[in-house]
Amino acid sequence: MLNFPLPYQNELIYSTVARAGIRLALSSPKQLLDEIFQNRKVIATVDLPCHLNAIINQYPSNQLSLEDIAYQHTLFPIYAPFVPEDRRQQCLQWMAEVSQGSIHLALGVNVSRLKPIHKLRYCPACFKEQLELYSELYWSRLWQIQGACCPIHGELIDSTIELRSLHRHDFITPTYQTCPEKIQSKATSDSLFITKKLLELLSLPSSESPHYEQWTRFYHQLAQKNHCIRGRNYISHDKILDKIIARWPSKFLGQYNLGGLKSETGWLRSIFRKHRKSFSYLEHIVVIEALSNKEWSFSAILEQVKNLNKDSKDNNSQNLNICVHPNHFEYREKWLKLVKELGIKPARSIDQALYAWLYRNDKDWLLKINQTFHQGFIPQGAKVDWYNRDLTYARQLIRLYNELIWDVDSPRRSAKWWLSQITHVSTIEKNLYRLPITQSFLKRYNEDISSYQIRRLTQVFIEIKMQSQDLPRWRILRKAGLSDERMTSETAKFLNMALQYLRLN
Repeated sequence: MLNFPLPYQNELIYSTVARAGIRLALSSPKQLLDEIFQNRKVIATVDLPCHLNAIINQYPSNQLSLEDIAYQHTLFPIYAPFVPEDRRQQCLQWMAEVSQGSIHLALGVNVSRLKPIHKLRYCPACFKEQLELYSELYWSRLWQIQGACCPIHGELIDSTIELRSLHRHDFITPTYQTCPEKIQSKATSDSLFITKKLLELLSLPSSESPHYEQWTRFYHQLAQKNHCIRGRNYISHDKILDKIIARWPSKFLGQYNLGGLKSETGWLRSIFRKHRKSFSYLEHIVVIEALSNKEWSFSAILEQVKNLNKDSKDNNSQNLNICVHPNHFEYREKWLKLVKELGIKPARSIDQALYAWLYRNDKDWLLKINQTFHQGFIPQGAKVDWYNRDLTYARQLIRLYNELIWDVDSPRRSAKWWLSQITHVSTIEKNLYRLPITQSFLKRYNEDISSYQIRRLTQVFIEIKMQSQDLPRWRILRKAGLSDERMTSETAKFLNMALQYLRLN
């Protein structure tokens, strides 16, 4: 493509593609996808986009590489150092071509305890500087990271643009309509510190990631250096907790869902145990900062972690695993008492921390004991009152239907969508033949494609009427996220009748 723009420093590649659409005067999102990706199914992903090879091909040979874009114009660098190397490489390959959501799963984004950002964020003062320098606005990647602020001007502001919009194929540039100028509040010292560390992560070059074993070894050494060890090898979690509380306000931790520090199975204890999963950048920052007695940088920390000898780590890990907890036999007796009185599943629900500790530290004994309490024979007969369940599910669905009867702004109300709005989805799907009333509701109120398209058009026509607008047909289709190719014949008839009515009135 001629005149495809180069990304500005720290600009999201999502933003670069959006600017390309403006420069080429492409009013249709589908046209932009055709021009750049030759694929109309590409999703406009802000944080971890795919199909990067198609963007690389827009530039002269060797001008930008896959790692250049991934590390300089996406949010990949804030996740890459904390996942194993094979996963990092796999994610880069997904970003080059197609991932179908796998990259967000592999990097732990979907299950992260950090609350996601729901709207694209911006800094009004930075926008002014962008206009002076480049005569156009763009999205900075730092703005879209949870916990970040503008290091110069203060807290960031939510735009009106949804991060995961209903119109999934639209690459949207910032404007003063979607990003109005507002007064920014001053950033706190903690926000500025987090932002400083995020900038360090974003500036890291592409490099091999440490293994989980090396992270385990690093945090054990960090506890040792801070005298947070009981006996020879046991982590003193109480001492670590004191250091975290002394450094970070509870309000700050709660804001990012990093509370529950005293929980036996919480994230703080887990990060000092054997690593079986990756932790978020914010969890690493919180712990390292609280236990560091001097200035530190991520480049130095990562170098230190990668230099930890894997073999010596494995030996140390074996030593840790054979250590016996002082209350080892007390825990066994407590579990035996619970499982004799209640059974395995209720006992596990009542004392999850006890079960987790035994599973990690005394797994062979736990499984052997549990096996003796397994029920060998399940009595015949109906154990579930499916009639009452059917009534309960149907009432829930009817209440929801009554709440949504005048709501035209929701996803397509398919049978799958209706079920996802109530609890025990998998149970209902597997036993739908036992639930005739629920089945009748789903059959009657399952919204087909034509009805959904008409509802989207209805929403646009209501907006036009309320704002007394006069929009051309193609603008109406665009606002509804439709095209002539995808419209059903029934939708097309509705559209023509509605347009005729608007002309007459």
